[in-house]
Amino acid sequence: MELGALTCTPKNPRCSDCPLKSNCVAHRKRIVHLLPNIARRAPATSRRFIAFVINRNSRFLVRQRPAGVVNAHLWEFPNIEINGETDIDKIAQTALGFRPPGLEPTRTIKHTITRYRITLDVFHGVANGNGLLAKGSGRWLLPRELHTLPFSSAHKKILADL
Repeated sequence: MELGALTCTPKNPRCSDCPLKSNCVAHRKRIVHLLPNIARRAPATSRRFIAFVINRNSRFLVRQRPAGVVNAHLWEFPNIEINGETDIDKIAQTALGFRPPGLEPTRTIKHTITRYRITLDVFHGVANGNGLLAKGSGRWLLPRELHTLPFSSAHKKILADL
């Protein structure tokens, strides 16, 4: 480890100080200046999501991410990626299957996953009525129950606000 950190560095290798230079193919073939051959990173991609923290009878709506997706099996507050849509009621209807009255923005979370620069706008609301069921799978849980579940790091920040 120290050899790579102190002697055989990518930008300024000190081959003359290297105890392994006699075994080094790059030194022997005089191609040290060509290494490492690092591919260019993919450009960063901005993505925007809206998350909904919905309270009903002191319980909050959460769902578990399905298998085969990023952060599979972790829990999250219902959210949806938006692409230019600005009508929060329509966005809520799509994400939740209902429109909670009085949605209020509470915070914005900046988050990075690999090459994605994510902006997550969080809205709080109250669901009225006992028969409301969220679109897709979801559960209404008490705050103490939420703290026992594994959440993605961005959604842990939302959970900490409750």
